[in-house]
Parts: sequence; structure tokens; C-alpha cells
Amino acid sequence: MSQSVSIHKSSPSQNADKTYNNNWAKIKSALEGYLYLVPSLIILTIFVFIPIVASFQLSLTRIAPFGGKSIAVGLENYTRLFADPEYINSLKVSLLFTLGTVPGGLILAVAMAIALSYPMKHLSWFHRLLIFVPIVISSAVTGVLFRWIYHPVVGYLNYILSLMGIEGPLWLSSKDWALVSVMLAVVWRQLGFNVIIALAGIQNIDSTYYEAAKVDGANLWHRIRHITLPLLSPTLFFLFIINVINSLQVFGEINILTEGGPGGASNTLLYSIYYDAFVGTPFRGYASAQAYLLFIIILIMSFVQFRGFGRKVHYQ
Repeated sequence: MSQSVSIHKSSPSQNADKTYNNNWAKIKSALEGYLYLVPSLIILTIFVFIPIVASFQLSLTRIAPFGGKSIAVGLENYTRLFADPEYINSLKVSLLFTLGTVPGGLILAVAMAIALSYPMKHLSWFHRLLIFVPIVISSAVTGVLFRWIYHPVVGYLNYILSLMGIEGPLWLSSKDWALVSVMLAVVWRQLGFNVIIALAGIQNIDSTYYEAAKVDGANLWHRIRHITLPLLSPTLFFLFIINVINSLQVFGEINILTEGGPGGASNTLLYSIYYDAFVGTPFRGYASAQAYLLFIIILIMSFVQFRGFGRKVHYQ
């Protein structure tokens, strides 16, 4: 019994129509997606892209001393920065500030996160809440709070030191202690965020690793050193980058506590930009050049961290 099989061949015009319909469907789908992005793109253009271009143009200008007219000076503002001792000082202060806040703050946060990850009876829900409170406090509130704590007469810090027979320094008026005072305030404010992220990373570690280590006779310190810290390295790498960027951009605490003083002892890069742009004699072109150099510094430091420390991150 034979069967006849008919093969239907589509004509070239039908293939062309099918290709056209498929292409039009793809274009329509893409246009629909871009249409949803239009509101966000408009907002970003007005508040991000246009200010970036305008500030770069401003960094290439200088305001004339008479008449207030902007004069194009090219890269003069950028070359002037490297010969400005005040800017070099603010760069040194920012680097010292970063070195003083990031490592110590991360070590303290990881230690607290490890402590919170174990069922410790003496840490009630209230004590845990106190650790997380700084995450919801703004830099302005932190500055006001620590300004009161550091007060030489009614401040609690000097009062506690006096009970131990120690004469407390003038925390905010001394060149030796002003930057340290701001460091303590910033570490305290960032502590809640760092603890939450580190604790989430610790709780994401598979418990079977710890159970196997206990069977092998590993004590608590060995489990932390050989299991917790290596498997927490992606979280630590993320926190390290974020904290370095935040430290280079700290402003609120410095503005409220020391205003960059005394004698420029706490004058960081960001506060220098603010002062030159709005407080002293307005050098907005010079301040814009500082802002772009700060961006380049952050970009370089982030690249170095990715190249240097990123290879040592242990992913599960």
C-alpha cells in the first residue's frame, strides 16, 4: 500500500514576509523596553549626566577677579592642584583617614558578626539592637551626638577618663586628636551596616563544614580561621571596597565636628572641595577639578583592590 507524500514549498515572498514579521516583532519588543526606560533616562540625564558634563566644563574655567566672568584656562586648575600644599595635605589626611577607619572597622564588625552568629546567652535582643542602631542614623546626627560626647566640660568621654585618673584631651581642638575623633565617629556609624553584611555572609556558610571540622577535633579558633574567614572572603572583599569608597567621601561628621580643622588636621579631599566651592572665596572651577581628581583616585584604588585582592577571594 503506497502513500503519496506532498511537500509544500513556501514561496520566496512568503519567506520574506515571515522574516519581516519576525524582525518587526523584535524591534517592537526592543522599543517597548526602551519606552519603559525613558522616565529613568530623563531623570538620570537631568540630575546625573548633564551635571557631570557641566562640572567638567567648569573645571576648565576660572572666575575673573573683576566682573565674575568665567575664563577658559584649560588644564590649569589640574596642574595647580599638584603644587598646592593645602591640597596635598588634604590628600594625606584622606589616606590616613581611610587607613584608620577601614581595617579597624572591618575587624570589629567581623568579630561582632561572628559573636552574633553563635547562640550567646549574654547577648539579648536589646544588645543586638544596639549594634544595629547606627545603620539608621545619618551622618549629621552622628556628628551632633559625638560633638556632645567629646565636649571638654560636659562630655561623657572625658568624664569617664577622669574617673580612671586620666585627663582627657581636647578631642576636637587638638591637632593630634581631631582626626582620631572623627575616625571613631565614622567607624561607629558604619558599624551596623558592616555587621549586618558580615553576619549575612557567615550565616550563608554551609553548616556541614563546621560539623566535619568538629568531628576532626577542630576548636572554635580553628573553625573561624580555616572555615569562616576563607569562605567569608567574598563578603569581606565587598565590604572593603565599599568602606574605602565611603571613607574617601566622608563629609557630614567632619563638617559638624571639626570643619576641617584645627589647622587642616582633618581637612579631607571632600571637605576641601566643599570649602573651595561654597565657604571661602568661590573657586568653583578649582573645586570641580578636585572633584574629578577624587573620582580618578577612587577609580584607581578600586581597580588596584580588584587586581590585588580579588584574586585571593575564595568562592564556594
